Amino acid sequence: MKRTILALLMAMCVLTGCGASGGNAMADSAPMENVTNGFYDKGNYDYGYGWSDDAVTEEMPSAPGSGKLDADVTNDPLANAKIIYTADVTLETRDFDAANTALTALVSSMGGYFERNELNQGGTYRSVYCTVRVPAERFEELLTEVGTVAHLTYCNKYSENVSEAYYDLEARLTTQRTKLQRLQELLAEAKNMADIITIESEISETELQIEYLTGSLRRYDSLIGYSTVNISLREVYRLSDEEVAPVTFGERLVNAFKRGMEQAVDNFEDFLIYIARNWLSLLVWAALIGGGITLIRRRIRKHREEKLSGVKTVRNKKSDDADEE
Repeated sequence: MKRTILALLMAMCVLTGCGASGGNAMADSAPMENVTNGFYDKGNYDYGYGWSDDAVTEEMPSAPGSGKLDADVTNDPLANAKIIYTADVTLETRDFDAANTALTALVSSMGGYFERNELNQGGTYRSVYCTVRVPAERFEELLTEVGTVAHLTYCNKYSENVSEAYYDLEARLTTQRTKLQRLQELLAEAKNMADIITIESEISETELQIEYLTGSLRRYDSLIGYSTVNISLREVYRLSDEEVAPVTFGERLVNAFKRGMEQAVDNFEDFLIYIARNWLSLLVWAALIGGGITLIRRRIRKHREEKLSGVKTVRNKKSDDADEE
């Protein structure tokens, strides 16, 4: 009985691809082999027992996308694709409170939520940086509507196809659950204490594998089902240039003159604001500089007077000498 149970355990470990190395990795809370960007990459393994993962495919259904495509999706490679959509958006506004309120209402109307919402009120102008999670089917709609909340200056969207990693995890989870069921059946039949301890150890490791794979799939489901949009909303005095690209030299000259006037006005206003904010420091520096200049002038004047006095003394001496002669 003992030899039979050990042989069955060894066979299941080989079939499920969860040998001692996989179990120890899970027990140490470390990711399995071939991990890229936090996700498990499918690999081909040979455990040296003459068995392979294909040995169990006859007893369990293959997971979607595991290499056996259905007849109705062979013409559409993205039919069962698992894609994560992400976007980065930058907005500008002159009415920060209204834009921030409108953004919150827009996200709520889309069925999304704020995963992160950071408000920065330091300095002259305010800003908010937030991470929005919105249902994937409304991802494009949100990117279109967000331009109505404030002035859109930047939008970059990108996607990541994780179908292979997702379906590989799904297939491995099915395999681990089948293994757990077989182990539980063996445990019910085991009579020897050593066999019971061995089977219970395998059950514990298998449950850890199931927990890890389930958590990975849930994370994938969250990222796939709810797209991520990183939004930066900044309060500005003047919105970024929205003019149409000029065609003629005259239009370019007029636009350059307008921009020059606007820049001059902005610089003058910034100068006045700087003076208003730092008037006390400027007054102290002005007093120090004025005092220094006054001291230098006095020394220069004294030096000139001493020099003139010396010249007069020499002249008088020469005059006296001439009179004596």
